[in-house]
Amino acid sequence: MKTIFILCVYIAVLQMTGCGASGDSDKNATQDAPPPVSHTVFAPYIQEIDKAKNVQNTINAQKQAMDRQIQAQAGTSNAPLAVSQSPP
Repeated sequence: MKTIFILCVYIAVLQMTGCGASGDSDKNATQDAPPPVSHTVFAPYIQEIDKAKNVQNTINAQKQAMDRQIQAQAGTSNAPLAVSQSPP
């Protein structure tokens, strides 16, 4: 009889703890947005990628400026050059 009583108490305790609301669900619902990239372990990698993108943008701008200068000096347009075909 004592064993049945202990078993019933154990089952009742398990049911109460299993069905109760946990504090974690409230914590997850009110959790703030993720931290900015500057506060994560990926920050150095993101900074390196940004540096590389800035360098590429600078190179592209210099190339466009040089292309404009070459076109202005040669007096050419953006049209592709016609390839002449000689008869066989």
